[in-house]
Amino acid sequence: MKYSIIILIALAFSNTYSQQNGDSLLYVPINDSLKSAIDSTRTGDIDAIIEYSASDSAIFDVSGDKLMLYGDAQLKHKEYDLKAARITLYRESSIMEANGIPDTNKPGKFIGMPIFMEGSKRYDANKLRYNFSTRKGVIDMGSTELEGGYYLGEKIKKVDEDIFFIKNGRYTTCDKAEPDYYFGSPKLKIIQGDKVIAEPVYLFIDDVPIFALPFGIFPNHSGRSSGIIPPAYGEDPTYGRYLSHLGYFWAINDYIDLALQGNYYTKGRIDLSSRFRYVLRYKLSGSVDVGGSRIRLGELTDNDKTFSDEWRIGVYHNQTINPTTTLNANVNFLSSKNYYNTSTNNLDDLLRQNALSNVTLSKFWEGTPNSLTLNYSRDQNLTTGEILQTIPLVSFNRSQTFPFRGENSSLLDPKWYEQISYAYNSQFKYIDEKRLVNSAIIDGNFNRNTRGGLRQAVNINAPLKVSEFSFSPFFNYTEIWYNKSVEKTFNPADSTVTTNNVEGFKAFRYFNTGVTLTTRLIGLFNTKIFGVRGFRHTVTPAVTYSYTPDFSEPQWNAYKTYTNQFGQEVKYSIYEREVFGGAPIGEQQALNFSVGNVFEMKVKDTDSTDKKFQLLNLSAGINYNFAADSLRFSELGLSYRTQIGDFLNIGGSASFNLYKYVDGVGRVNRFLWNEDKKIAQLTNFNISLSTTLAGGEIVDEVDSTKAEEELSETSTQESEYVGMYGDKPIDFSIPWSVTLNYNYSISKPNPSVITKFSNISGNLNFNLTRNWKITFSAGYDIFQQQFSTPYITLYRDLHCWEMSFNWVPTGIYRGYKFELRIKAPQLQDVKVTRQTNYRGVF
Repeated sequence: MKYSIIILIALAFSNTYSQQNGDSLLYVPINDSLKSAIDSTRTGDIDAIIEYSASDSAIFDVSGDKLMLYGDAQLKHKEYDLKAARITLYRESSIMEANGIPDTNKPGKFIGMPIFMEGSKRYDANKLRYNFSTRKGVIDMGSTELEGGYYLGEKIKKVDEDIFFIKNGRYTTCDKAEPDYYFGSPKLKIIQGDKVIAEPVYLFIDDVPIFALPFGIFPNHSGRSSGIIPPAYGEDPTYGRYLSHLGYFWAINDYIDLALQGNYYTKGRIDLSSRFRYVLRYKLSGSVDVGGSRIRLGELTDNDKTFSDEWRIGVYHNQTINPTTTLNANVNFLSSKNYYNTSTNNLDDLLRQNALSNVTLSKFWEGTPNSLTLNYSRDQNLTTGEILQTIPLVSFNRSQTFPFRGENSSLLDPKWYEQISYAYNSQFKYIDEKRLVNSAIIDGNFNRNTRGGLRQAVNINAPLKVSEFSFSPFFNYTEIWYNKSVEKTFNPADSTVTTNNVEGFKAFRYFNTGVTLTTRLIGLFNTKIFGVRGFRHTVTPAVTYSYTPDFSEPQWNAYKTYTNQFGQEVKYSIYEREVFGGAPIGEQQALNFSVGNVFEMKVKDTDSTDKKFQLLNLSAGINYNFAADSLRFSELGLSYRTQIGDFLNIGGSASFNLYKYVDGVGRVNRFLWNEDKKIAQLTNFNISLSTTLAGGEIVDEVDSTKAEEELSETSTQESEYVGMYGDKPIDFSIPWSVTLNYNYSISKPNPSVITKFSNISGNLNFNLTRNWKITFSAGYDIFQQQFSTPYITLYRDLHCWEMSFNWVPTGIYRGYKFELRIKAPQLQDVKVTRQTNYRGVF
């Protein structure tokens, strides 16, 4: 017979039993684990069934109010789950008590300590008392984890759903049984999902007190919530002691928030910044960042002290207006390069030469080849102060269209006229630029210039397949409109040329036409040597003839002339200053020869399937201009690329000239072969090699699952702090990786002028152990024998702490920075920092 039935029958006759025996307790011996339930209709304020179990025994008070469980006891009620060596339940008052028992094998130790689960929240204790109805309780020598923090205390008292008081408590983010550090306080108040208040508070490291504060407030929540952003304290070698990023974070609603922050330095510097963020899932997201600094130059008592104001505005926006329309913006406005020099230690920002901005609205019409783009761009040179803005660039594009194709046309075997296609593009571009008056002198004197124009282009193609040859005639037409042009006048008195703008509508056009003939040849060589199944060589020769008239002739209205001091007529483009430039000069009747070569190898894979590898891609090309009066051959151009396995990429190009070079004259119309018995002369050559090697994951077998979870999940809380403070977690997923790049180039415009460049750069990431990581990056100019900005980082994972050492050994930004800090993002301001006493990267 089941013990649950025995208990229910015994309870039904409990009053009679008590009168007859004079005993107030009903004892039920249990040889095996007992599992049963108490009906909620008879348990005071308890409004649901209570499930319980015990491995030793269960004792009921005869009155039915008290239940005592012994031996691996467990009690469940709604979202509550209590486990302990002993549990007592008072049904009428809805109170439960639990405690452990002495360990007979280990004097002074206890076993079966209470573990109380309230939903996903866990409480560990020596002794526990909890009221189901009021949801209040007291824990002796207890501990719990809330929102990524661990709380331990001599006595924990829950007075409300989200409020706890802890006597002689500890707060830490370290998950060790004996934490590496903790904040201790005789009085702790925890407001769940909000904050922890301690009065006073002491920082202990390895149980050694380090410092004390009259009170402390710690964040205790995940996600976004309004509140004060606590400051960091430190010392800067240039600006003195400081309080940084003190401010306020305002979570306005689920979609927008605002952060206001400031830095104060004792030696004459104040920084203010704001970040407004917004997001509407699947629709739009973005932020507006505004920052400014006022820096005092000189001592406070100096009569000649001055102030420098630097500022930055950044706008980031991504929006899907509808399925066919998107808006993307990345805008950066800076006062000058000094903003980065004084406000950041990031090496990439310090080396930045330009501040780029771009805003693009894109629209396409579904089911048609039409699309429209509106673009704003801005390029600010941080060194010279020059600015080039395009406001706006409007582009309408109709992609390749086949006007003679119908609904019943065959795509596999189209008729020749169905292959005729055209494409159309039009652009309106308006530029506003600020340029130095003298580009050789950065003196703050600028000229302002605006210019704009409209360009339209039509490309027509009519490909025709004849046997194994592709015959493709083409015609390209371009028309450009401007609202001004230039006119040049020669001044005989001082032999100078004056250029004046001429206002008024101007239009000109140019075109070219031609035909391309291509084919493809394939060579196969089969073999079965060392697992190689065969080789394939694909040759793609092409011959193109193109004709372009000389648009410098008067009838095309694109060029004019003036007479110089030697009586020579000098041609110039009247549109040389405009946004799309002018028409091409000189007649072109060019015949272009090109050939592409692809060498491939096929090998037998391990699963009996064939696998292809590309061994080499090599192409060459040269032009011959029938209309030129001399030097009709262009330079011979070569390009190549290959990949060796998965670890080495090789690529480059070269160019060769066929004509003789004469000092003081230049290239003359005499072939090198006729003069020096040489086919060609190298004028340019470059080669680049790159490789990336990486090792596998260095995790113990036991911890592999945990490591993957830690790497794949970033909590909302951590991401918020990363965004606020700019720190990023260190990735230990790859124990080592090496990236190497080598570049070599040589330029020989003539035999007596040779320019060479050779550079090697690399990046090494190496996990010395599971907790040590070293990063090294550098570049070296072989000919100049100079290093370019080497950067060394040493990182140590100290479980709850982390240590980093960053060092730039040479260069203008040389320096070091050592930092030891708590790893938890909400406590990253608890740190020790040492750095160079002069302002470099650090």
